[in-house]
Amino acid sequence: MQYTVTINQVKALEWGLNSQQALLFAFVYGCPSWTKPIKTDDGIFFALSKAKIIEELPLLTDKPDTAYRMLKALEEAGLIELSSTSNITLFRLTEKAVEWNQKLDGSEKYPTPPKNKGRKKIRSTADKSPSKVGKKSEQGSDKSPTNQDTNHQGTNQDTSQDLQDATGKPVQSRGLVLVVDRTDTPRVEIPADMPGPKDQTCKTFKVWANYAMAYRKRYGAWPVWNAKVGGQLGQLVDRLGADVAHHVAAHFLKTSDAAVLRKCHSLNELLANAESYHTQWVTGQRINGTTARQMERTEANHSAAEQAAQMVLAKRQSGDRNEYL
Repeated sequence: MQYTVTINQVKALEWGLNSQQALLFAFVYGCPSWTKPIKTDDGIFFALSKAKIIEELPLLTDKPDTAYRMLKALEEAGLIELSSTSNITLFRLTEKAVEWNQKLDGSEKYPTPPKNKGRKKIRSTADKSPSKVGKKSEQGSDKSPTNQDTNHQGTNQDTSQDLQDATGKPVQSRGLVLVVDRTDTPRVEIPADMPGPKDQTCKTFKVWANYAMAYRKRYGAWPVWNAKVGGQLGQLVDRLGADVAHHVAAHFLKTSDAAVLRKCHSLNELLANAESYHTQWVTGQRINGTTARQMERTEANHSAAEQAAQMVLAKRQSGDRNEYL
């Protein structure tokens, strides 16, 4: 289990990460230093199983599907790229993610110290002045040298200098705060001309904003907002959950199935097959007529092979019985 995770609150707020996403990314950010690199056709990735996330971050989740959905959220935020093998999830950090451990001047906020450097200093001090052992630590020294993941450097300074409110004024720290949950804050600026609800606390605001902006990106126009649309989105949230519905709505607009395109990605289609599109979002698949036919042919071939094997086995057993009649 990971005992200590360092979260850059400034970047978490800037990137619109909620507390769970920030906690996961803080862990993922350090994974390349110890996890196994995997060479793929697209370059070097790093192995990170969902089981490992659950093992190392028990406060985050105990469900593999939830861990994967959070990884997908980090990918949508532009912080990681995901890939996979037949049995494990792969990831790599993006250029944007490197900013997580940088100050405003571009230098590392928490640079990695040389190996064993801190321990040598502790031993030499103890040897030269045994009477000082056990006294109060000097200012700025490591309070927990055995916990290599804990870092107290710049806690107050970084918080008071870097954090700002919406008006640009510094926010004064009132103690150590690890993360700030901003699940209701949009990641991008909402256009003023977007139709529909404007209240961000509205049940359908988040799912509508994701659907509408993805719709405009694809078709160059806003979708129609009316009472029927509001009711459909409310049903979608009830069926999939408020934490998931907006992801599925945005993923739905990536579907290129002919039947969906003919209806311009109507909400009728999304609501009628909400659970199916949820599965496609979780797995990262986009099933259309072509892929469905391919899957059908594969299943048909598999069934034919099973039937042929059963016929061969039946003939063989029949022949064995005839030998002893």
